[in-house]
Amino acid sequence: MDPILIVVVVIALLVGAGTGFVLGRGSGRASALDEGRAAGLSEGRKAGTEEGRRMGEEAGRRLGLEEGERAGAEAARKEGFDEGVAHTRRGERDAALREAIGRVSTFLHSQVRAPLAGAGEASDEVELRERIERALGSLEDLDFFITETGVARQGADLAKLAQSVSREFAGDHDVAVRVMLGQPTVRAEVNSQAIMDALYLILHNAARFGDGNTVDLTVEQAGSQAKITVRDRGPGFSEEAFKRAFDPFYSTSDEGLGLGLPHARQVVEEMGGAIELRNMPDGGAEVEVSLPVS
Repeated sequence: MDPILIVVVVIALLVGAGTGFVLGRGSGRASALDEGRAAGLSEGRKAGTEEGRRMGEEAGRRLGLEEGERAGAEAARKEGFDEGVAHTRRGERDAALREAIGRVSTFLHSQVRAPLAGAGEASDEVELRERIERALGSLEDLDFFITETGVARQGADLAKLAQSVSREFAGDHDVAVRVMLGQPTVRAEVNSQAIMDALYLILHNAARFGDGNTVDLTVEQAGSQAKITVRDRGPGFSEEAFKRAFDPFYSTSDEGLGLGLPHARQVVEEMGGAIELRNMPDGGAEVEVSLPVS
């Protein structure tokens, strides 16, 4: 073979081999790079997923712990509040019961036991009778508050009822009652005896805390309401008395049962009416009874 041709062939082979090596090496590098990238991406995804799961679990755990602590604190707070309210109510009921028992005990001692115990060997028949009647009267007063109020109602003239009960009260207690009528006749559907009893109790309260001064009683019609107002000339309701005047067995008098105004309100409300208390700007207290006119 021609030596020159042999040299050319050898050079061509060398050049081809070099080119193939370079191209192969470049192709191999690209292929390895792609494979490495793919493998890295896969591993990265796995690692990222795992790390994300771990971080999510950790965050969820912290969030759950915080929510649990808040829920626990709220539950404990509510339980403590409910327990505190229940304890307060039990305390209030116990205090009210003790007050009621004490009030009745004091009443029985001063109004029943004391009159009877005061009778001695030297007491004559008249004195004994008076003491017994006083004790029995006090027991009847107690029974009065226990007896259910009658619900039967009929149309009645409140002006006449007010005048009648005022005369009776003034005769019993030697306290003047001035009756003022807005209209000659004011009619309402009431139980006449029950409403007179309620007015008697209100007058008694006004006379006691009005220092025995004249009590004003006004009867009038205002629109669809019949109004009976009793006003005394005393110092008015104290702040505590104003709040507790309708509480059974509450009284600022040692000998009182504290059932007068509560009973009066019960009677009035059973007849569809309302009773309100107020202190007057120029002195004294006022009790207003409102009833639907008939």
